Formats: sequence, structure tokens, C-alpha cells
Amino acid sequence: MDILTGLIDLIIKGSTLESLVHYLGRQFRTVFIISNPWGKVLATSDAVEFPAGSYLPFSLSPGREEAAFGRWTYLAVALKSGATNYGYLLALGEKGLPQPVVANIDQASRLLLLALARDQAVIAAERCHRADFVYDLLYNNFESKEVLVARGQLWGWDLTRPHALMVVELLAGPEEQFQELAGVIVREDYPEAILLPRERQLVIIIPALEDKGATGQRLKKIFSTLQQKLSRYAPGMHLGGGVGLFYPSTTDLYLSFQEAKIALEIGKLRRETGLVFFAELGVEKLLYQLTPYQLEDYYQQTLGRLEAFDQENGTNYLEVLEKYFQFNGDFQAIARHFYLHPNTLRYRLQKIGEILAVNVHSLETQLDLLAALKARLLARRRARG
Repeated sequence: MDILTGLIDLIIKGSTLESLVHYLGRQFRTVFIISNPWGKVLATSDAVEFPAGSYLPFSLSPGREEAAFGRWTYLAVALKSGATNYGYLLALGEKGLPQPVVANIDQASRLLLLALARDQAVIAAERCHRADFVYDLLYNNFESKEVLVARGQLWGWDLTRPHALMVVELLAGPEEQFQELAGVIVREDYPEAILLPRERQLVIIIPALEDKGATGQRLKKIFSTLQQKLSRYAPGMHLGGGVGLFYPSTTDLYLSFQEAKIALEIGKLRRETGLVFFAELGVEKLLYQLTPYQLEDYYQQTLGRLEAFDQENGTNYLEVLEKYFQFNGDFQAIARHFYLHPNTLRYRLQKIGEILAVNVHSLETQLDLLAALKARLLARRRARG
């Protein structure tokens, strides 16, 4: 039996990828590796030099590539079917590669593509069933906590513990690469994470720590790591994220999911980068529940006269009010921004009060004015989509 016939026989018998590369390594007396499309080792015949789960110390190009790295010479062949790249088959030698390896690696790669595609089909089916469960979790479709916990145990998740939830969205960059890479990156550091891909979004659920602050820091670390690694694989990829409130029971994760989506959307409306926590939102989380019409109506009732005065007289009192809140009432900072004397600024603030017929120094009035400015921002950005 020749080597490739033996490989076919092993594939028919359902041998693992690890068994297949060990077979090739023994037959050709060369190191063989199967990696995913981004260089992560899936199976290896030399677990000392190239352990499974590690990343190759060099980047791979589509197609067939022969090159050297350190003391190694390697030949890499993409395991492709049509436009889909499932990974790579690599042969590595310290003193060059034997001619039989060079002559047979293309045929071997086509056979191993079948084995890799077989394994990934099983994984995809399992992922689909897992996604159905997570969907039910996020939309509160379980009859009781007991049913939820029992179903979770089938997937190895302990849902008796409290969990925290984050929604990450791809704001810029290729969607296909985001879908392929994001979950892989998260699971590298947090294999216990519960994930649900949703087009340009990824829902991430992790066991919560006893300290809420520590849980928040962990979510920030996941988000920043995801952003950094995705940017490395696909420059220009940019993320936004939202985190819901932390609840003691997993039966309330559906609430955290809705809150995380609101936090994400408000972050997008603010044009903010990074992760937005629902718990840290102020009046915006209340305003977000209103329709654009209600938001605009509230703004017009509160600040409409000031905007109309500016338009009729060529003044900028509305902008002065915005900066007053942006700089937390610091007259020196606001005056520097407008190149004004602080006393001139105080006069303008007094004039704003006269136009609106309110006491601008009242805390209650300031709350109304700030809420109206935020309502205007939400209403008009929603209207622009």
C-alpha cells in the first residue's frame, strides 16, 4: 500500500487530523502541520516544536509557498475549496524537504481538505444547535431556571452561576473576516465563553466574578484584545460594544442583552469608540426609550426658543450652552474655547436664562437643559440613520 492510499484508508475510517499528520510524519520522516487560515496549529506531528493551539512563527500566503524561517524550510499548501480557505497543510524540515514530500504534498492536501471539511461540518452543526440554545437564553424562552440550567449543562456551561453579557459590533471592516475570526479570538483566552454570532455582531457571555468592577475590567480586556487582534489580521477593522447590567440569575440575561444593545446604540449615536456600559449611562438610557418625534418635541419645548433666537440674530447661545455642559461649568475653560473674557461668558449665560425665562443656575433647570440637548442629539442622529 503506498502512502497516499494509506492516507485515504485512514480518512475513510474517520481518523482525527492529529492521526493523519502523524501518519504523514512517520511515512515521509518530515514534520507535518495542519493550521487554520490564520496560522493557528490545529494538528501537528511535532508537539514539542509546534504544539497544537499555538501560532506559526511566520505568515502564510494563499496558494502554495516554499520558504525558510530560522532553521526550518517549509512548504505550505492552502486547503481551499472554491473561494473558501479552510486552512493550510505544511511540511517542515531542518535540512530541506525530501523530494517525495514536494512531489506528493498537493495530492495529500486535497485528501486532507476532505478530512478538515468533514470536521468543520460537524463543528458547524454543533454550533447551530448551540446557537439555538443561546437564542432561547437571550429571548427568555425557557419555562424555568431548572430547564435552562439542565440545557446549559449539555454544552458544558454552569448556568447556576451569574454571568455578564456584552454585544460587540463591527463598525468598519470586512464582515466575513469578522464572523470567522471574532469567536476564535475570544475562545483562545476564554474557552468557557458563550458566544452567539449575529451578522455584524457577536454576543459574548462570560461567568461573572464576585466583584462587579473586576467583571467589568474583564469585559474591557476581552473587547480591547478583540479589537487589537482583528486589526492585526484585517487593518481598518473597527469595533463598538455595549455591556448590560449584571444580574445574579442567568434567567435575567435577556434583560442584560436588551440593555447591552441600547448601550451599543447610544455609543454609536455619540460617535464614541470603545465599550459603553449601560450602568454608566445617565439620562440617555431613559431618553432612548422615546421616539424621535417625542425627543424632538421635548427639545423644542425646552430649547426651541434659544435655537430660533440664534437663527434670527446670528448668535451662538445654543453652542455656548453646549460647551457649558461639556466643560462642566468651568468658565475659564469655556472662555478659552471661545476666546472670550469670563465676564463676557457670564453675561451670555445670563442672556440664555432671559431668552428661555429660566434660572440657568438652578440645578433642576440645568438638568432639563442638558436632557434637552441630549434629546436633540439622539433625535437628529436617528433621523439621519
